[in-house]
Amino acid sequence: MLTCPMRPFGNPNRLGSSPSRRSLPGSSSFVQFRRDPHLVPFWGLSLLVMGLAVPLFVLSGADPSLAGCDESFYAQMARELLRGGHWLGPTFLGEPFFEKPPLLTWSVALSFALYGVNEWAARLPGILAALLSIPLVGWIGWFFLPMRAAFLGMAVLPLCYLWVQQGRLVGQDVPLTFLELLGILGLVNGIRSHRVWFWLTGVAFGLGLLMKSAMILLPGAALIPYLVQQRRRWMGSAPFWLALGLGLGIFGLWLGPAMQVYGPQVLTTLVGKVWDLGQEPFHADATGWYYFWHIPVHGFPWTVLALVGGFLLVRQQPGSTLLIWSFPLLLLLLLQLYPTKTPYYTVQLYPWLALLAGVALDQALAMRGRVSGAEHLKPRLAQVISWGLAAVGLLLLGLGVAVRLGVDGLELLQPHAWPLVAMGLLYLLLPGIWSWRRVLRCAGSLWVGTLLLAGILAMITIVLRPDFGNFSPAFARMDWSQMLPPSVRVSGTESSTEAGETVVDIGRSGLPDVCQAQAIAFYTPNPGRWVDDQALRRGEHGDYLWVSPVQAEQVEIRDLGLQPLAAVEGWQLVRRLDPLLEQGSGEPL
Repeated sequence: MLTCPMRPFGNPNRLGSSPSRRSLPGSSSFVQFRRDPHLVPFWGLSLLVMGLAVPLFVLSGADPSLAGCDESFYAQMARELLRGGHWLGPTFLGEPFFEKPPLLTWSVALSFALYGVNEWAARLPGILAALLSIPLVGWIGWFFLPMRAAFLGMAVLPLCYLWVQQGRLVGQDVPLTFLELLGILGLVNGIRSHRVWFWLTGVAFGLGLLMKSAMILLPGAALIPYLVQQRRRWMGSAPFWLALGLGLGIFGLWLGPAMQVYGPQVLTTLVGKVWDLGQEPFHADATGWYYFWHIPVHGFPWTVLALVGGFLLVRQQPGSTLLIWSFPLLLLLLLQLYPTKTPYYTVQLYPWLALLAGVALDQALAMRGRVSGAEHLKPRLAQVISWGLAAVGLLLLGLGVAVRLGVDGLELLQPHAWPLVAMGLLYLLLPGIWSWRRVLRCAGSLWVGTLLLAGILAMITIVLRPDFGNFSPAFARMDWSQMLPPSVRVSGTESSTEAGETVVDIGRSGLPDVCQAQAIAFYTPNPGRWVDDQALRRGEHGDYLWVSPVQAEQVEIRDLGLQPLAAVEGWQLVRRLDPLLEQGSGEPL
């Protein structure tokens, strides 16, 4: 039977040192941090890791473009918010949207106000949330784990593919995860005798409700084991309950005025959406086993190391590290029980998986230690991981060589041929480093550095792909000066705004084309309103209209008195043929 001796947990005095055999310190807080001579180095390291991760969130192989679902949707609502000022009830193409709270729309609108309406400004809130979560992960881990494990957890998080991919999108889940980590940091500090930190938890709870309503309750439920363990330190604390009241009050500051303006539909729509998602799967392709393959694949190899780290914690220190291993386990169970399964729901797990992977790496660093005065005789943790990853490296090396040789069916991997070869070679080095651990003085550091270098190489290769974060390139490249010449922009007509911009309605034929419809709405300078199939046939639209590919198959455009002007990705920009708008040249006034 394989045994993995684990060095005792403590809070070592310096990064990389061996902890003493005492238990975890009974109290630690930001106030007490000032008396810790190693606080500044750890804070500095956490900020350094965050700074080094910035390129993974800003490098791009091509000009970015937003996805239809849901990036363009929230970006367009933010643009309409700036134009119309409907802060209580954000709209999409003029229709109020209350299925989700408005915090994400507010943050994107603020970014637009500061940096203009563009893709990078739309994605800035998510990028900042992803980056700021990195030091939060380390500071939470500092309370329960050796300093080196917390540091390695921070280093692993930006090397998780799904965390970077979702962090570079306009979405709610990465900002929600940031608020969760912020609230948990305040909770841990508050429980450790400094009750003022409970107020941070309350603020994070309120903002979480404003970000994604009831979804913030799932991590709250995942905290139950830790709350039960520490019940004597918060149940009788007035600041704790007042902070929760503050969080509800923050949510109420929006909900109350919004209901006064728009009526009870605000609450019924908000609750109804959560209820609908909880009753039946929203994504039919996500089966009951979806998370069990999706998480390991999209976080490899860190998700596999997280399993090892979780096992080690439960085996040696289940009580003192309860929050670190029970929170992701219970949250995964709750997500698994929820009928709707999506990849972005699992984003909330990755900071904790990174910490658990940091535990495994921290233990693997101890390659030359002794147990009970004798050398390890049984296979050790680093050995098992080394040979397992070497097998993966052999596959990557073979795949890279096959791509370089031009094997049919591997054309999409052509830009990654040399990175695949390099990653394969790095993984193949791991068993050699382990075998020479008695000779190499810094074998542990070299082993972990090689593994991290492979992860960095993989992520840089991915983010530099031209199609990474570039979902609607054809729509983003539309030249409106050619599609709608300036001569048609005449104020005072039905299809013009006060600024003289031509209004173009957006056709949509239900779910089949909804995502592209949202994208084309954002990339249309002045979109009008939705036009469904029946409205299209009855002519209930403005002078200019985007006809979706689905609609174009159902009707003959010219029979409806419409003239095609341009076509993009199957979408046709048309204008109404109205005698009042025509001259002898055929050009509209």
